[in-house]
Amino acid sequence: MADIRSDLLSLQYSQNFEIQGMAEANVDLSLPPADTASATVYGVVAAGGVPLADATVKLFDSAGLPYKHTLTDASGAYTISGIPAGTYSLAAVREGYRLSDAAGVTLSAGSTVEVNLACTADATLSLGTIAGVLTVLDPLGASVPLSGGKITLSDALGTVLAVTYSAADGEFAFYDLADGVYTLTSAAEGYRSLASMTAVIAGGSIANVSMAMETDTRTYNGTVSGIIRSSSGQAVAGCFVGLYQAAAGST
Repeated sequence: MADIRSDLLSLQYSQNFEIQGMAEANVDLSLPPADTASATVYGVVAAGGVPLADATVKLFDSAGLPYKHTLTDASGAYTISGIPAGTYSLAAVREGYRLSDAAGVTLSAGSTVEVNLACTADATLSLGTIAGVLTVLDPLGASVPLSGGKITLSDALGTVLAVTYSAADGEFAFYDLADGVYTLTSAAEGYRSLASMTAVIAGGSIANVSMAMETDTRTYNGTVSGIIRSSSGQAVAGCFVGLYQAAAGST
């Protein structure tokens, strides 16, 4: 809190006097008690014309440092009293709302000044996030991060809303999501998705999900083809062809 002090005595000026050479002047001053009456500021905080309860109203001194604060009541009203004369500014804020524009006010001793403030709801503050990790099972059955996987986000009606790709550590995220139920599917060349995921966003929450894929062995199958010919070079139909796997190192 700023160190604001009230003068105990009022500033007074002496009569003009002149000093020449080594002369001395004796000047007596009289300091009457200062007016110690404090000021009060009051008002209403509203959002879209509707009174805003439980908003924090902050009073800042002329240097921009917080001096006092209070909360609005059920009708959006506030009062801050016991303020020394001076120049101040006020602003209001509440969860889910942006900080109001600052309102400057100059208070004289014993004055009471009305200052109304307006806040604006910030819709982005109530939006949620879905964050997750995409993994793949290695030959030993352990889960390892999968980079470059395509993650598709759809709403409850199946409409595709956004697409992103997993990072090197398998992480991915979707931001600024309204409340609702979402479905996530994954795709990556050479892999098969084990299952889609469902995530629920409520009240700007953060949903953490884990998605897994497996190697698609079908993408690694090769093909052997050729033509069987007779000794005279004619193609021969109806032949049986057998394919055998040779053990490593065999001849």
